[in-house]
Amino acid sequence: MSQPIETVDPAAVATVAPLPTRRGQWLGRLWRNRNGRVGLLIMGVLALLALLAAVKLTPYSPIAQHPDDQLVPPSSTYWLGTDQFGRDVASRIAAGLLASLRVAVISVAIATVLGATAGIVAGYFGGWTDRIIGRLTDVLFAFPAILLALAIVAALGRGWFNTAIAIAVVYLPIFVRVARGPVLSVRSMDYIRAGKVLGYSPPRLLARHVLPNVAAPIIVQVALALSWAILTESGLSFLGLGTQPPEPSLGLMVSDARTLFDRAWWLLVFPSLAIVLAVTGLNLLGDGLRDVLDPTRAAGKARRRRRR
Repeated sequence: MSQPIETVDPAAVATVAPLPTRRGQWLGRLWRNRNGRVGLLIMGVLALLALLAAVKLTPYSPIAQHPDDQLVPPSSTYWLGTDQFGRDVASRIAAGLLASLRVAVISVAIATVLGATAGIVAGYFGGWTDRIIGRLTDVLFAFPAILLALAIVAALGRGWFNTAIAIAVVYLPIFVRVARGPVLSVRSMDYIRAGKVLGYSPPRLLARHVLPNVAAPIIVQVALALSWAILTESGLSFLGLGTQPPEPSLGLMVSDARTLFDRAWWLLVFPSLAIVLAVTGLNLLGDGLRDVLDPTRAAGKARRRRRR
């Protein structure tokens, strides 16, 4: 939790190419990328498990207790065993993945919309607008991420939605900087000047000409932020500030399993493995997106492989 949040490299952000115009071409390039393909496969499996929990197709109810089957090891009846209350661990992991993905998607969506909008506006207009947004961003960056999230959750109260709000505030300044960087170079392009001469309004220029050309680094940052959002949500739930029982949460499952590891190792291993897979899958997906959307990075990797 104390590790720094990974962001798109500001020095390379201006070289990121615009999004490919054809969706099939973009997805095809991502699938041919090794990291992107592995990330897609991992997240596809985890998303399927979360979907099964959403439509209630898991083997058992994640909150149903079976007193006669407490601390049963993995078997053909309970694939990943049961906990101290006789609840099926596999069903609870699927429901915990759903809870973590829900918080991560909501929080990153809020941070992306607000942060990218603020960054684009600051980079395009400059002047006092850029200075005000920049100073507010610096204030948020001054706080360690986990401490800021803890403070917001403590002020708003426990619960998954308040956790999503706290994570969104933590990641908002990152998206401001990621969006602002390429806008500084895009705003001086000839097509932006031509739009101004033709009388296009600033909202039209930002929505139709600036945003499509700076969307690539924002998309890469979304994938990276999702991985850290899942880790942050698990950490807050581990501390008892995130998702509240009886609703399953991966972080809460890990917390409850600490005192039972010597008797039931599966209670700690399988939820922890789910967190690791989710974070790894999203990081690989983000790395694949960076290769696809940044041709200079992909070309550099190809040259290094040829030298070997």
